[in-house]
Amino acid sequence: MRMECAPTRDGLAILLNQVKAREGETFLSADEILDVSNRFFPDSLESLQAPAQPLTPWLPAARWSPTEAAWAQEETAAWVEAPRLHFTVLENPNISLQPTTESLQMQWLASHWQSLSASGDDFLTVANAALEETSADWIALMDAGDQLAPDASFRIAQAIRKHPQWQLIYTDEDNLTPDGQHINPHCKPDFNLDYLRSLPYTGGLLFIRKDLFAALGGFDPEAEGAEDYDLVLRAWEHLQAAGTGDAGIGHIPEVLYHRLQGSSHCRKSIPEILAAGQSALERHLQRLEIAAEVHPGPFPPSFRVRYALSATPSATPSATPLVSIIIPTRDQLGFLQRCIESVIEKTRYPAYEILVVDNDSQDPEAQRYLDLLAEQEESLGGRLRVLRYPGAFNFSAMNNQAVGAARGEYVLLLNNDTAALHEDWLDEMMSHALRPGVGIVGAKLLYPDGRIQHAGVILGMKGPAEHPFIGRPPEDRGYFGRAQLTQDYSAVTAACLLVRKEIFQTVGGLDEERFQVSYNDVDLCLKVREAGHRIVWTPWAMLLHEGSASQKGEVEQRPSAQKLARFAAEKTAFYDRWLPQLAFDPAYNRHLSLVSTDFLLEDQPPLSWDPAWRPRPRVLVHSADREGCGEYRIIAPMRALRTAGRLQGWETMRIFEPAEMERFSPDSIVLQRQMEWPQIEALERHRRFSKAFRVFEIDDLITNLPTKSVHKASIHKDIAKRFRKAAGLCNRLVVATEPLARAYAGFSDEVRVVPNYLERARWDGLAPRRRGGPKPRVGWAGGVGHTGDLELVADVVRELAKEVDWVFFGLCPDALRAYVQEFYPGVPLPQYPAKLASLDLDLAIAPLEDNPFNEAKSHLRLLEYGVLGYPVVCSDLTPYQGDFPVWRVANRYRDWIKAIREAVSDRDALARQGDLLREKVRQQWLLEDHLDVWLQAWLPRG
Repeated sequence: MRMECAPTRDGLAILLNQVKAREGETFLSADEILDVSNRFFPDSLESLQAPAQPLTPWLPAARWSPTEAAWAQEETAAWVEAPRLHFTVLENPNISLQPTTESLQMQWLASHWQSLSASGDDFLTVANAALEETSADWIALMDAGDQLAPDASFRIAQAIRKHPQWQLIYTDEDNLTPDGQHINPHCKPDFNLDYLRSLPYTGGLLFIRKDLFAALGGFDPEAEGAEDYDLVLRAWEHLQAAGTGDAGIGHIPEVLYHRLQGSSHCRKSIPEILAAGQSALERHLQRLEIAAEVHPGPFPPSFRVRYALSATPSATPSATPLVSIIIPTRDQLGFLQRCIESVIEKTRYPAYEILVVDNDSQDPEAQRYLDLLAEQEESLGGRLRVLRYPGAFNFSAMNNQAVGAARGEYVLLLNNDTAALHEDWLDEMMSHALRPGVGIVGAKLLYPDGRIQHAGVILGMKGPAEHPFIGRPPEDRGYFGRAQLTQDYSAVTAACLLVRKEIFQTVGGLDEERFQVSYNDVDLCLKVREAGHRIVWTPWAMLLHEGSASQKGEVEQRPSAQKLARFAAEKTAFYDRWLPQLAFDPAYNRHLSLVSTDFLLEDQPPLSWDPAWRPRPRVLVHSADREGCGEYRIIAPMRALRTAGRLQGWETMRIFEPAEMERFSPDSIVLQRQMEWPQIEALERHRRFSKAFRVFEIDDLITNLPTKSVHKASIHKDIAKRFRKAAGLCNRLVVATEPLARAYAGFSDEVRVVPNYLERARWDGLAPRRRGGPKPRVGWAGGVGHTGDLELVADVVRELAKEVDWVFFGLCPDALRAYVQEFYPGVPLPQYPAKLASLDLDLAIAPLEDNPFNEAKSHLRLLEYGVLGYPVVCSDLTPYQGDFPVWRVANRYRDWIKAIREAVSDRDALARQGDLLREKVRQQWLLEDHLDVWLQAWLPRG
């Protein structure tokens, strides 16, 4: 039976995507789809449901700002000359070319393209000729049915301009189902040689410089079915020989290529495709004179490369350098004994010594065991030695001392709570360590129950760094095979870490001053990588690891408070040294989340933005709630600024960790009412690790709530202390009114007033009717926070119940319900403008209790009534004073009665008053007309 491949010209790439489809992984859990939990309070007028984040955050609707295309046009207009790109589309008689050509025609940056028949056995020869004839600088092949994201050509050209050393480029991609659904996004690492030798991960869209393509002789027809894979391998060899190496292969971490399921012209069977890929990899190794065998990997189309224990085919198999296995310990005899015995019993590699570093073991049995080992040192020929490290626990210093005493050319750092599981574990690790260019080798570690404990380290994950796939079953493939395939990482754990002694000492070993216990292994790996060496992780060397047994077992005799303080200091030191690298681990992808170990897609778009492309200032804003305060002061201004293309901005209630902040790298961060201690601690981290200008925002006299306020009981007793601390950590305080500015003048070096405005997009165009009924419709709108205000006019409501139709919206106390003609409960905030407009009021009232809290409030209620053309009778207090055409009254019963009766006595005059107020609001108080005010408040000066 002949099995035909389906979706792409390179059969290996299609098999890779079929593997992903079979895994059926969920990228976003339900809990991570939302920025915050939906919050809706039926009894509150100012409530808002948090919108769900899209399930496809890698697509343009999520990753673009509203004016992204216009910004791209601005940039390309400034280019003296754009890179010349050319696409050749391989036709397929069974698949329409139209979606592909339409996607090419919709590119932000126009590129040249042509279609080419792929019907003959020599289609690669024909494709080579067509590509070589083009006058473009960069060339690529596409399959009919596949599509480009609209910004693909722009992003590629932009990358070419920024990275002139790049000569071959690949992008991220997804699959496109026949019914148009986007699935299986593949967010790839930057160029990763060992991952490439394990899997043809570079995928479908490959752009290559035409001169490099010509130098390579184009696609190799003998590699059909794996021609893309073969081309990448040969390109790397060429670049390596030219001295460019990995730096010549670029990766654009954006899903720019949508591969149609079922698109192909490949006529080879699956076994033939796999054989073509294996042959391409074997030829690659042979050309480099690397002694290795290629075997099928754990799943098709993966491979396992088994390197010989020699650098080249001519080296003798007996050339096995001595490895010094270093095992730090303190007490914990059971772990230590198991570790040593497993190494002796299950290590086939012949040339090793064991150095046990004892840190003042106190357990009598452990002491006797160590003494026994020390007594046998001479009889064992020095292959098992005990070194003494007295004093405080310092993991780095213990290992450094042992490395100094080691006789081996290589040293293996091994925790005492590990155990060898297979006899070839050290052979496997040494086979990589002996390769030129490899600096460190790590192993796959499993918990005693078999779950994954270590499969590499991802920088910035869940803090400074974390193990991906931790806790998953041992057979779990991980994201596109990442838990089962040999690959390069930025770091591996020192629980089992192999390194050449010379390299270890050249970079200064483990840092025993700043990282005595934590992060010393990641720091070491980064130093080794910075020195130009690869960090290789192999799943084929597998050991058991309890995981932090020394720390969990209270081996270190130091109070927990001191250990916590030291851990915090080491964490801070690690951020200080490596933060820029933590945000953009080349073994990861900025479209993958840092808050999970499971390679979930990032659901906060700004964390996946290109860090180098900043067409507008970047601003991060944190609203305090999804209700009125958050909406008017944070959410709406940000929405309007984004829509107008004035900012690269984002609003969220999620607190970002330092590595996430480094990913976004905002120019400013605006924090509204962030006064819980975890929020204040986050502010302290922002000040320490981020260069962002910090703005604190408050719009209420929160330190002096009215006695009748329903919120008073929930306000912290030390709110003034918290507020002063939080505001003091910021560069500027922004408030809504002048009274607030005076009240909080001492809380910040700079206090700026930005009044409230209404968003035209939400309010303009609403046109309430004037019904002209027998009784005028007089209304009040407010929530539970306005109970004291409503009590001012309770008797007025009763008195006028037969003269007017009272219409209440949001809150209606039971004591007044009999006097109110219509009552409407609160609605979610997005529905609020339309609902308020539907009341069709002839007159609105805005009573305001006389107290310091209300004196500091804004005129927002006048704006809401006014934009709808509702005339207003209001309390004569500071928020409602000024040049608004409204009737102001003292908070006395007779004054309210008189003002309402006089206002409704002439309906025509009443309507004219409403028109005047509406015109006033539209002319002076719409948000979109005052974006500069918000920009100046949120951005640093200058």
